[in-house]
This record gives sequence, C-alpha cells and structure tokens, in this order.
Amino acid sequence: MRKIVTVIAFVFIVLSFTGCTTSPYDYGTNWLIRENDVPQYHSRFDLFYIGRAPAGYGDTHDIQFNWTKTHTNDIFGRGVRVFAPEIPNPDVKNVSEALKYYLEHFHEPGHPFVLLAEGKGADLLYAAMQKVSDLTVKNGFIAAYLPDMKAKTAKQIADDFYWDDLKAAENADDYGVIITWTSRINNEKLDDPALKKGIYCINPLNWKLDATRGTAKENIKAVFYMPEHKNIFWRKVEVKNFCGAVIDTENGVLDINCPLPLLHVINGKFSNNCISIFAGNIAENASRRTKNLIKDREWEGVK
Repeated sequence: MRKIVTVIAFVFIVLSFTGCTTSPYDYGTNWLIRENDVPQYHSRFDLFYIGRAPAGYGDTHDIQFNWTKTHTNDIFGRGVRVFAPEIPNPDVKNVSEALKYYLEHFHEPGHPFVLLAEGKGADLLYAAMQKVSDLTVKNGFIAAYLPDMKAKTAKQIADDFYWDDLKAAENADDYGVIITWTSRINNEKLDDPALKKGIYCINPLNWKLDATRGTAKENIKAVFYMPEHKNIFWRKVEVKNFCGAVIDTENGVLDINCPLPLLHVINGKFSNNCISIFAGNIAENASRRTKNLIKDREWEGVK
C-alpha cells in the first residue's frame, strides 16, 4: 500500500512540475455530441459545431441537445462525424479551447473537417480559428460556414488567415475557405454601419457573389427545430423549397423572402435560424467541397 501511495505522489509531483493540466473537454459530459457513434473511417467529414438555442426556446440540457442535433445530424445525415462542445458561457477563450481539443484529440491528420456556427456563435468561432493551428487544406480543412457573423470584406478575411492561406469562398467548389452572408429577412431594417458595397456575401442557394437571384426551387430544404410542439416527433420540421434569396450588392446583404408564420420571429428576424433556412444547401455544398478536395489531393481511404 505504501508503495502505491509513493507512486501516486511521484506522478503528482511530475505533473506539477511539467505544468500538465486537464481540459474541461476531456470528458464526455462536456460535449452535447461527441462523434455521434460514427467512426472516423466511415465519416465523409467531421463537423465541429458551436451554437445554442435562442433564449426564447428554453435553456434545458434537452433543449440544447435537440437544437444541436437538428443543426448537425438532422441536416448533414449519419455519414458525418459530429463534435459539438457544451459551453455554458461561450467566449473566444472557451471556444478556441474546445476547437483546439477537437483538433488535437479527435481529428486525424488529413481527414476532411468542416466548421459551423451562426450569428454570435460565428463571431466566436471566427475569432477562435485565429488562435489555433492546423486549419489548413493539407490537414483536411474544407470550409467554415459562418452565416451572420460580423460583416467583413474578402480581403479582411484573407488577411486574418494569411498564415494558413485561407480565403473567402469564391464559388461552390473551392475549399480551405470561409463562407458567410448577412441575412436580411423580408426587408427588415438592419442598423449596421459596416454593411456597404464591397462587403463579402455569398448566396447559399447558388454560391454566387453577384446579384443572381437564387430561387425557392434551388432551396433544397430548410430544417427547423420547433420546441413548442408537444409531440417530440413534430419538433423537427423540414420544408422543401422554403424561400428564395438575392444579394443586395450595394449593402452586402442577402435579401431573404420568408413565410414568417412558420418560425419564432423576433423583430422580423428568425433568431439563430440562418443555418436552418439553407440547411439542405449547406449540407450538399459541404459534401461537394469535400469531394473536390479528395479528388484533387488523390487521397486514399476517404470516400
């Protein structure tokens, strides 16, 4: 017994001197979804997601899990390995720690991975991306889908990630890219001085940067989480051809014409639903960009 105590004490001393610490993401309880039972060698790509249900939806663990599941598994399907950390008080430090933990402990070098967040979550993830390494095409980075983050120009995005050679997406096919748009729902007034001509904005219906209109027929499907339904099987709502969208190039925003009654609406906006509105198109595009990278790199072992 004395020998065991001595060994434990020795290990404690070594850890103390080496500065070794544990991470809050070492344990499964700190993840809303961690791998979702899809092994790495069966996944088309990994998906790292940051997001929380809007305050009006509720704040229970079940609400947060179902919101996250709707924004990941229900959109991207079972062929994608999902990582969604649970961060009660999201800030850049916590988000960057979670992203770093995923890259160091779960991601296999070279395996394709996609990042996803929206609104304030997108701002946090964008900032966190600047604090971690290995966000490179060589390491499998496909794209970060960050709708409704703070408005930036394509040059600002390229400058923020010059060391990793990342840039704003230019079309439907490139990879190693940042993808964003600023949503304006049904002509709602947006009081943002940053919005002006030259702001980067891509249309998720046709992946164009100009004023080419994306029609409702091009909207593969919208996927919403509706927690107020008593029947749990009705809480996920899928709507094909939900709406169209066109870029207002003078203001750098995506004008979206949506049927309001289907969703929670706050001041004319679908709070934290910019992913939901274009869910099918985002999922299809992530797979498309992944296939292009695999084809160009002639990778083996990834379908």
